[in-house]
Amino acid sequence: MLFKKANAFRVLRNVYINRKEPVSIVHFVTNRCNARCSFCFIDFNNSETFKNELTLSEIEELTKNLGDTLLNINFTGGEPFARKDFLDIAKLYLKNTTVQSIYITTNGSLPDRIIKFANEISNFDNKVEITFQISIDHLPLQHNKIRKIDNLFNNCSKIFHELKNMKKNNINPIICITVSEENCSSIKEIYDDFTNKYNFNSIKCIAVRSEGVYSVDNKKKSEIFNAYNWLSEKITEDNKKKKK
Repeated sequence: MLFKKANAFRVLRNVYINRKEPVSIVHFVTNRCNARCSFCFIDFNNSETFKNELTLSEIEELTKNLGDTLLNINFTGGEPFARKDFLDIAKLYLKNTTVQSIYITTNGSLPDRIIKFANEISNFDNKVEITFQISIDHLPLQHNKIRKIDNLFNNCSKIFHELKNMKKNNINPIICITVSEENCSSIKEIYDDFTNKYNFNSIKCIAVRSEGVYSVDNKKKSEIFNAYNWLSEKITEDNKKKKK
């Protein structure tokens, strides 16, 4: 019954050889989102998109049946923090499974909920590692335009630094740059400002992909790939320097 709700909950199982139970899963907690990113794969014009979200009681049933092998839960969406019961969802995983790490992808638009989540989950279980992947794709004005939320860049920056300043070993904020048509030609300037002007000292990158209702412009594919290749190598190089 639970897995008939495919639009609300998609599980990607990363299973070790000969294991029958999941070690890591990706939980799409919602398709709801307050952003309208130009490269999003979700069809927000289709009313069916927002139907059949798993309820809290269904998620409780799910977590109780995941076995004792689960080490990681990756929450994504939509925007996970758009669900007011997201904190309760995370606690169900901690209560009913053997999860050791939580990974959350967020657009950073709800800073108060994110900071509350970090504090409460850390207090609930101070051994669980919590990583917040905060999406920032461009410099302030351009980023707000891409994601279609006013003041979004500033909120993301605030969240990143507030989480860093908590100085808790189990809380890890990271900035994630999605390389796309909108930023591929400016990627060097963006990275330079992120690291020097805004002091984002933990950065990763992904490349936009054709999926759902979004399709990458063929003329831009090579430019996007080249920008992503440069950025990923630059991040790797800078990380090596930090370790020396």
